[in-house]
Amino acid sequence: MKNLNVTLPIFPLPVFLLPGGVTKLRIFEPRYLKMVSTASSGQGFVLWLQDKNIIANESSTSMPWGSWVDIINFDQGDDGILEIDVKCKSLVVIKSIAHDENNLHFGDVSCIAHWSEIHVDMAKGKLSTSLASVFAENERLDDLYPTKGLNDSHWVLARWLEILPIELNVKNAFVVSYSFKEAKAFVESVILE
Repeated sequence: MKNLNVTLPIFPLPVFLLPGGVTKLRIFEPRYLKMVSTASSGQGFVLWLQDKNIIANESSTSMPWGSWVDIINFDQGDDGILEIDVKCKSLVVIKSIAHDENNLHFGDVSCIAHWSEIHVDMAKGKLSTSLASVFAENERLDDLYPTKGLNDSHWVLARWLEILPIELNVKNAFVVSYSFKEAKAFVESVILE
């Protein structure tokens, strides 16, 4: 899959998601309802860690990567809005972006490798134990992960990076610049201090 080049719908949304990560999205704009229809009958779509108001200059972005997601669940909120659960299967670099007549964005993308895709078993540590506590205290988050990789150091670290309330440009660095070791040191400095 790593050498795959494909054109996918792009959903500009300030959501940070690494491989194996799951999130719930509420979809109500007609163009994104079309995106869900296209994605559910094809290869998914890309969550682009970008504010949709910043896309004026589509040829340049400070965050030229996204999370390639598959839709794993459809639901309807109490207010009738479509809710979907999506799971990241890979990170992708976005080579170019165009849009159709409905202003739905499409990007030419290719997969990029990331440390979060490597599965490494470890003895339970403080990060794993504290993440288990977060799941136990947050039913909505817990429901998104029926199977948890709490014995996998990379899985644990990726989930911490996703849920920590830190700025998106800081999180971006853990995709484009920093290694697992640097990400672990950062998360430990926040969680264990």
